Amino acid sequence: MSVECIQPWLAHRPRRGATVVDTIVMHATCSDDLLGTIVQLKEKGLSYHYIIDRMGLPHKCVPYSAVAFHAGNSYGPHEAARSISREQDSNRNFIDMTSVNEYSLGICLVNCNDGSDAMSQEQADACVWLIKELRQSLKSLKFITTHYWVSPGRVTDPDTLDIHRLAKKTGLEIWTPG
Repeated sequence: MSVECIQPWLAHRPRRGATVVDTIVMHATCSDDLLGTIVQLKEKGLSYHYIIDRMGLPHKCVPYSAVAFHAGNSYGPHEAARSISREQDSNRNFIDMTSVNEYSLGICLVNCNDGSDAMSQEQADACVWLIKELRQSLKSLKFITTHYWVSPGRVTDPDTLDIHRLAKKTGLEIWTPG
């Protein structure tokens, strides 16, 4: 299997200092169109590290050494370990303005995220392959979670992903909010 690189890279910035990347956040495009998704991401200044298309081809959008803008206001394992408040305002944003982007990789599946659009077997296989490849280079990877779990009340993606199966096949620990 190979990875296609999208050039130029989507929006990103350097990671701060000696950031340890230990978390993967899984997403869904909420669209059935890879190219349309890339156009929308560029227009909004958002990004993922990887997007896996319907045929199971991973597309690298941002180098993993950089921060991709994929989870926005969010709360994950680093915030939980530091006992940062999980309190959210009326818009479901965390009051402490936290974000998992600094220490995570965003992997997105092309999927309508409507509850009935199942992830293809090719996507499932590519996702396992990609995470295993990433673990070869990033020995610090420990957690896998979903956009829904790090941004509860704001998003529902990825709706049909079997995160438990994915964690088991990749050896990552599932992180969910307390």
